[in-house]
Amino acid sequence: MAVPLRDDSPRRAFPWVVLALIAANVAVFLLLQPPSLQRGEADAGSLSEADERDLAEHYAAWGAVPCEIRSFESRSDGAVCTDDAERPIIDRKPVPASLLTAMFLHGSLAHLGVNMLFLWVFGAAVEDRFGPGPFLGLYLVGGILATLAFVVVNPSSAAPLVGASGAVSAAMGAFLVIGPRRRIFSFVAPIPLLAVTLPAWALLGPYLVSQLVTPEDTAVAWQAHVGGMVAGFLIALGLRIAYPEPGLSRRARRRRDTAEQPVDPATWTLPERPPVDA
Repeated sequence: MAVPLRDDSPRRAFPWVVLALIAANVAVFLLLQPPSLQRGEADAGSLSEADERDLAEHYAAWGAVPCEIRSFESRSDGAVCTDDAERPIIDRKPVPASLLTAMFLHGSLAHLGVNMLFLWVFGAAVEDRFGPGPFLGLYLVGGILATLAFVVVNPSSAAPLVGASGAVSAAMGAFLVIGPRRRIFSFVAPIPLLAVTLPAWALLGPYLVSQLVTPEDTAVAWQAHVGGMVAGFLIALGLRIAYPEPGLSRRARRRRDTAEQPVDPATWTLPERPPVDA
């Protein structure tokens, strides 16, 4: 598996939105999520029964639960799940808000680290191409659509969906629009000291295929990854029309072109003098 480290495209501006998103995800993980995650116990698989209950309640409260999203009401208010497996029921849960909060939760240090690395590599280039505001919209809308794709495939599930993977996948899909042939310097895992430079399509294409063939019995929400990539690709197609040049909307480009048009001296006229009262 190739792990991207950086792309070869020059930056026109610093990716402030990407940096802010990374900071927000890290802050939530370190300050708001259960301490067992920061201690690395989830990565090592050494969670105690108390920690597992704590995590289950945390994810049920703030994660996107498909059966709740489907009816837009919490299980305590009547949402019916067919595979609840005795999962915690949270009173007064803000179900619509969970579409957003779920994108800032992670299940382990490795989960957080991989997502933030991919966000930095691919998101920074997309933000540079379309600008901070459009990129933030792509990230958030793409992440929500990724979650909804998971809900469509698993409408009765009570298993919470958490992680920035869907939104990051949207940035990856957008990257295929702006630079499918850009070179990505990547580390080949788990072979030590082996690095390659691949065109973006050769890295992201196999990633998409690998999601489509993910076994059903794994805990990977591949439907959200695929949905995010497709959503990001389509949103980026629309943004490329609205922003034909990096950082400039069509309206801003017209204003710039109009301001730069040369003036023909033959058309110059002196202003009409006002009448003078004799």
